[in-house]
Amino acid sequence: MPSVPDSSAVPSSSAVVETSALHGSAVPAPPWRTRRKAPAARQPLSAEAVIETALRLVDRDGLDALSMRRVAQDLGTGPASLYAYFANKDELLEQLLDRVVGEIPLPVLDASGDWAAVVKRSCWDSRAVFLAHRDLVKVARANIPVGPNSLRYTEAMLAVLRGAGIPDKVAAWGMDQMSLVIVADAVETSIHVSHGRQSEADAAPYLAQIRDYYASLPVDRFPNLVAMAPAMTEGSGDERFAFAIDLMVDGLARHATGRVVESSRVSGFVGGGGK
Repeated sequence: MPSVPDSSAVPSSSAVVETSALHGSAVPAPPWRTRRKAPAARQPLSAEAVIETALRLVDRDGLDALSMRRVAQDLGTGPASLYAYFANKDELLEQLLDRVVGEIPLPVLDASGDWAAVVKRSCWDSRAVFLAHRDLVKVARANIPVGPNSLRYTEAMLAVLRGAGIPDKVAAWGMDQMSLVIVADAVETSIHVSHGRQSEADAAPYLAQIRDYYASLPVDRFPNLVAMAPAMTEGSGDERFAFAIDLMVDGLARHATGRVVESSRVSGFVGGGGK
């Protein structure tokens, strides 16, 4: 058995490579050694980088999977470094929501003057954007948005409503309640998706089960539920959302005078939220 030389007297393999490299030729490492991967280049840390990384995590894994630690890991840094930009997770979520609101096209009243069509289109646009980001919309519950994109959107929508001659209180409350409908619809859709009901076809067995249950109830105690079992469970999510928005906009129309409120003439809104 060969003797083992003193390790302190023999240069390490890395030292051999380095020494040989100095003489112009590198010695290849033994083939059984695991090659080290080159470290991935870190992207410069910024508030925008944190927000975009958080959004990718939510889009991929859902809101419950988001944490400051997960975001930091994806950025190749430690959680403490994120607090230079955000006081806590709630503040990150608030700005993350505003980032998504920036994807909603700003409502603008065109030459046709059809304010109701503009409002309805904007409701559909808002819903589509929220649905594109899994269950991030849950952040909007009981949260009055004050980020720059949210302020721009609110200003633009109020300009459309006031431009139709809708009184200030009705415009303010109407916009608030339409937002609740949009958020509630998007949240419910995200819950359906989490339960495996990603399409109307996926949801059909569940709805049929509920319909059959309603129909089987004692008719003497639940005559209306029994009679209306089909109506209670029919219609797609899109059809029901359209129904809700039509009801709300039709209600607003009762207050529209057609007289433009002068301060509602806002310039600079050409569609598309800022990011």
